[in-house]
Amino acid sequence: MRLCVATLLLASAASPGCTTGAPSRGGVPVVGVWGGAHALLTLSEAGGAITYDCAHGGLRAPVVPDGDGAFDVGGVHVREHGGPIRIGEIPDSLPARYLGRVKGDRMTLRALVGADTIGPFELQLGATPQLFRCL
Repeated sequence: MRLCVATLLLASAASPGCTTGAPSRGGVPVVGVWGGAHALLTLSEAGGAITYDCAHGGLRAPVVPDGDGAFDVGGVHVREHGGPIRIGEIPDSLPARYLGRVKGDRMTLRALVGADTIGPFELQLGATPQLFRCL
């Protein structure tokens, strides 16, 4: 049985001081720490990392929105499970596409994993995420 417990990440991990400013458009990558209900997204100029409830993933390229704020980035999604990770366990890793739209300090994000859609997540730059982690 999977048991998820509500966890708030350290405030310093998602504080405005950890971001590099408002998102940019026109060929400039969006960077910073974005938090919201059920997701934490950390973006750099090289790509990103996402943590969801009982899963995590990575973006293989920077998020560079088009003129309307939309983006589509390839990456990976890794399903997690309760209990310890076994020695030699192969992660349940699947190809994913991360699609979304940035508007000011807000972002809507979805992950397409096979036939499944995860999200949408409503994220805000510098906001503290609210995650339920598998134990």
